Amino acid sequence: MEDYGKKSVFNAGVAQTERIDNLQKAINYARFNPTFYNMDIGKFNYEILVASNDGLLAEVWSKLSTKERIVGERIRKAVTEYLEQNKIIYYHNGEQKINLSNLKRFNELIILYERYNKDFLDVHNLNSPNMDDDEGEL
Repeated sequence: MEDYGKKSVFNAGVAQTERIDNLQKAINYARFNPTFYNMDIGKFNYEILVASNDGLLAEVWSKLSTKERIVGERIRKAVTEYLEQNKIIYYHNGEQKINLSNLKRFNELIILYERYNKDFLDVHNLNSPNMDDDEGEL
């Protein structure tokens, strides 16, 4: 016998909140040392920063206006193309080296990407609510 008309126990909003929270945790963790190689994931932290920000943009994408989508896509593309053209980690004579000027510029770009993503999440109420958004106070 089939049970039609029953409410689903799955709440997509809760799942989305968990995904956003996990992406933000990954960003916070990776930010401490962008050039650290994460053995569990198999990527450098700077790559995790990009992938996690891409994930945040994807989570909010359906809520974005056309103008916001253009801005988000431009930043995403700028970060991706920068990394394709400017290596942060490279190997010379069998030794791993860090290009500090490329790392510095990358940090500027990823901070911009993260700030826009946080703004998008806030504007579209996908982030944790702020206390001043409610009438109540602590």
